[in-house]
Amino acid sequence: MGLIRSYVLTALLTAVLIPLGCGRVSPLNVSIAQSTRTLQAYEFLEVTANVSLPHAPNPFTDTEFNGWFESADHSKRWQVEGFCDSTDGSIFRIRFMPPAPGDYAYSVKYHQGWSTNLLPATFHASDGHRRGPIRIDSQYPWHFVWEGRSEHYFFNGATAYWLMGWQDEKVIQSSIDRLHNLKINRLRVTIAGRSNLLYGEPIMTGDNWTLFITPWPAKLPDDPYHPGFDYSRFDVAYWQKFDRTLQHARDKDMIISLVLDMNDGRVHPAEFSADERRFIRYAVARFGAFSNITWDLGDDLDRYRNPVWTHFTGTWLEELDPYHHLATSHPVNNQHQDRASRWFGFTSFQQWSRDQHGFMLAQRKKQQELGRIIPQTNEEYGYEDHYPLWSAGPGTESADNLRRTAWEIVMAGG
Repeated sequence: MGLIRSYVLTALLTAVLIPLGCGRVSPLNVSIAQSTRTLQAYEFLEVTANVSLPHAPNPFTDTEFNGWFESADHSKRWQVEGFCDSTDGSIFRIRFMPPAPGDYAYSVKYHQGWSTNLLPATFHASDGHRRGPIRIDSQYPWHFVWEGRSEHYFFNGATAYWLMGWQDEKVIQSSIDRLHNLKINRLRVTIAGRSNLLYGEPIMTGDNWTLFITPWPAKLPDDPYHPGFDYSRFDVAYWQKFDRTLQHARDKDMIISLVLDMNDGRVHPAEFSADERRFIRYAVARFGAFSNITWDLGDDLDRYRNPVWTHFTGTWLEELDPYHHLATSHPVNNQHQDRASRWFGFTSFQQWSRDQHGFMLAQRKKQQELGRIIPQTNEEYGYEDHYPLWSAGPGTESADNLRRTAWEIVMAGG
């Protein structure tokens, strides 16, 4: 369902007078539109607030747009945060993914020092037999299932951290298509992160592709370690490109593991800071309604965060996400995973040994000892024809060796 189509609800909210800091006043009109009247379950409805004469000093911090969605029988209710989708504060959006066919009602509120409420509106979700988010199989909790279809999801992933570094979106989409045709059904893609490391590969940043991911406005975007990010705002064009990437992947039933951040750039919002929380809230508000995502708190996470942060942030993320997408973390030390906690949906190991059968069996045994069964995954067991210093050299990362390694993981129930 395209994001461009819109049907105006109540054309205009009440005009109000807003005092400006200099003593002047300007009229503000807020019109509300919804993307469609009918859609399929597991697509998402988009409700847009168009603000005339926006004047908030920083629309990402000084303005809120929230919604409350409810099933027709009142049995389920969701509170959903919106997000600013323009640098000047003229556009705000709320996205809601209906998890089942039926009628839904909702109301939204635009807030900037006062509240303006929209009377409840409705829409209908049909049964399009779409696949919803991946979940843990309640009957066989070592495994995944597609919500809405009750068919097993067989995890076959690859890493594409720097996918959003491509400037040409046709390259991004063709990369997803190529991997989809190779039966890959999951990609790890970082939202934030930058690096000046070459990983032993002949790669180079330039006009077509960059290692310097920039989700925030930056004074020096091409400086890997001192970009001068303004963490109080977001680079809207970058996030809109990510929207289109997720939508293209969703059409292929490709799960995108959204890695919040990664270690190599050494540039992060301060832990537990308002900037960090704003970043995570924005990611959840913007991407949470996509059915084809999971969350990853960060790559090589224990190199820049700690287990206390991981437990607190993972628990908060699970509460923040209205749909409770599966989430994990990806530390260097595999012991630093919050495996007994409710928010933690599956392991994300990086372990390069060539005894994966024994390793994965040991992880299943450990999970049983914890008393909480969840799927065991090794998301980083090697890269084809990649021979870093810690590998055993040529041959260890051949296609055939990695194929055998993947088979060992599967045969151990991972």
